[in-house]
Amino acid sequence: MKGKIILPLCLLLLSITTFALLKPAQAAPAIPYAWVNPAYIGEDPTYGGSIIGYVAGSNWNITLSYMNGDLEALNVSAIRVYFDWGTNYTYRFDPPIQIQNGYTQTFNAFNVTPATTEATDLWEHYYSIWIDNVDNGTAPYVDLDSIFVGQGYNFVVLSADHLACVNLAYRLEMIFGSPYYWPYVNITHVQILMDEAYMEYTQGLALLSAKDFANAKTHLQQAQSLYDDAITTWDDKGTAFEDAQLNLTVAQANYNNAEADASRKTADASLVNAYGWLLFGLGWTFIGIGIVIYGFRRPKTPPS
Repeated sequence: MKGKIILPLCLLLLSITTFALLKPAQAAPAIPYAWVNPAYIGEDPTYGGSIIGYVAGSNWNITLSYMNGDLEALNVSAIRVYFDWGTNYTYRFDPPIQIQNGYTQTFNAFNVTPATTEATDLWEHYYSIWIDNVDNGTAPYVDLDSIFVGQGYNFVVLSADHLACVNLAYRLEMIFGSPYYWPYVNITHVQILMDEAYMEYTQGLALLSAKDFANAKTHLQQAQSLYDDAITTWDDKGTAFEDAQLNLTVAQANYNNAEADASRKTADASLVNAYGWLLFGLGWTFIGIGIVIYGFRRPKTPPS
């Protein structure tokens, strides 16, 4: 009997232990961070995805927020950002910034974006962000550990031509990539300009994908110029056409009103004529009645 009880208990304990071992460990809460005021953020046809881009020679900026969930205070001595072109940028705090348990601190870091000769713009770069922690808030400091913040694979160092290309491509995509781009245009010149603009746009995209930024910019700028000309021409000639249509409509309405007025006057004249004949007929009718009455009431001459 005891063996029958012990066996189910062992199985139960084994099941509990197994579930405990299989239960996934709780991951540390994510540390929020963001790139501040990039020159471009969004889709880049060069790579076929979304990028975070800073122009070479400008400052990249990053901000992050960290909440200390440990029992001990945290002494932040630096924010480090590593890039795959081999540079570990360190933004130091002296003295270190202390974060007590349960408190949150916001950090900002920046540095100069290198030239494209050092960090090419032909591919996207990997980056990782770290928080350095030291033993206390007074020198000499002893490094304790580094806290991982986050990483990405879409950081791009932009040349001036590359930036111009992605801005133009984004704007033109809103035009040519829309299902409403091909409107009904009844002005031949406008349609030709739009077709030429679209061809320049596709050539620009092809060169952008080939990372020929200078020539891609030329074609994309031409596409934008042709589209602007098409809109201006459409506005001018379309407005003139609409004005002509409006004038024709007004003239037709005036003509119809004149015809209606003439018809009304003719109808009025016919009505007056009809009333005249009616009165004329009534007059003769009354004369006949009077003659009949007179004939009945006329004094009779006695027979001789």
